[in-house]
Amino acid sequence: MREILLHSPTIGPKRTAMQTARICGWTLAMAVLSCTWPALAQKPNGAPGQKRPLTTALTGKFPPFSYYDQNGALAGFDVDVSREIARRLGRRPRIVTIEWDGILAGLLAGKYDAIVGSMAITEERAKQVLFSDPYYESGAQLFVHRDNPDKIYGIAECGGLKVGTVLGETYQHYLDQHHPGIEVTTFKSSVEYFEMLDQKRISGFVTDRLVGAWQVKQANRPFVPVGDMLYRERIAIPVRKEDAKLLKQINRALAQMHRDGTMARIRAKYFGLHATSQEDDSEGFSSGTAFRKLSKGFAVTLGIAAASLTFGFLLAIPCALLLTYRNGIMAPLHTAARTLVDFLRGTPVLIQLFFVWLGLGLPPYRAAVLTLGINAMAYMAEVIRAGLMSVPPGQALAAKALGLNWLQRFRHVIWPQAFRIAVPPLMNSVVALIKDTALVAVISIPEVIREAQSIISITFQPRKYYLIIAVMFFVVTFPLMKMAGLLERRMKQKGYADA
Repeated sequence: MREILLHSPTIGPKRTAMQTARICGWTLAMAVLSCTWPALAQKPNGAPGQKRPLTTALTGKFPPFSYYDQNGALAGFDVDVSREIARRLGRRPRIVTIEWDGILAGLLAGKYDAIVGSMAITEERAKQVLFSDPYYESGAQLFVHRDNPDKIYGIAECGGLKVGTVLGETYQHYLDQHHPGIEVTTFKSSVEYFEMLDQKRISGFVTDRLVGAWQVKQANRPFVPVGDMLYRERIAIPVRKEDAKLLKQINRALAQMHRDGTMARIRAKYFGLHATSQEDDSEGFSSGTAFRKLSKGFAVTLGIAAASLTFGFLLAIPCALLLTYRNGIMAPLHTAARTLVDFLRGTPVLIQLFFVWLGLGLPPYRAAVLTLGINAMAYMAEVIRAGLMSVPPGQALAAKALGLNWLQRFRHVIWPQAFRIAVPPLMNSVVALIKDTALVAVISIPEVIREAQSIISITFQPRKYYLIIAVMFFVVTFPLMKMAGLLERRMKQKGYADA
């Protein structure tokens, strides 16, 4: 009797397989629908009769245009311009921060109304969006190390050398098109190519002339501009092509700001002779402020991890059952579950995250929990399936002989044994998911990585703050890894796993 397989299709009437299929299928469908339906049914912000907030986007990591000040508040030239435009439009300002390489995709997906983030007008961008009148002009400049080991005095002498830019900026496209002999190296922020040039691992970098000079001074780095300005750029505010009415309102507000001197006052605040100084930000960004930002960000990280794990585990149980049973009425659902699990395990989590956020239009937090949860489901379902298959096969038949129905057999006999076996590898899935939460920074969620980057953009101390973040993650994940090892040893001692 003990040797009869638990998952044999001959055990129990056909009604059992149909009930199992229905419960598993409906559980998966309802869980996913519960996350996606609110986004499909969401209504525009604001109560009836009230204007929606003017939602604008920028990076928050581009001082002095957008950055977090010593108190952890969003500040900068673009921030002030965005708030003033909203005021003149009679709308409440709402500013979101997002990585530059995904900022235009977010606008096209309707995540915000406009980008007030120092975006230059280009022919390629103009095909996708409508640009406002320029609100300032600037230009591209090459910077090198003061020691100038490669003897560079202009962009024409950079052939065959590594020159850094921020990914997605117009400087990258300019170098690729006009100087193909240069080895263009892209980074996520200016802090990264500052470190690379300081170590002389690149020969120089190209950025906005005004911004580059400001950042070099604040970071106290030995970098100098060389050669003439590469080209001039007109900086404007893009909106979606269907928002022509909003564009007219923004243009009218910008014209008023230029006429009444508001734009000049904002410019003087950050770039004039009496501009707000940030020279001692590495010390002025107090330890208390940094601690608060990192603690808040890590709380968000752990909250997303907890929600994703709960969601993923609840989905993993029915998914594991579908992966285990494959005959009769279960065959189509088994094939669907196997295809989904293989697809999720075979594609990058980052791509899945962008698809859910941009493709399905979910809000950032819900997109993060849904993506990480379903991804965790794929891995945990395989672990639970292995646990189910490792239960001695005679247990199911013995329980049936005692008169237990299929649900009672699973709940009281099969599941307790399978879960004990699955716990150690499930702990590894928990650790992996906690680390994967770092990816959600790219969709404007202020988790710990993004909070650290905002601090680094002002302090220019990446080693210090990335080390702190590494320690924070280690403090949480190391006990979980040790616990997984301990549980695995105890399971082996009790005979629930092979030695």
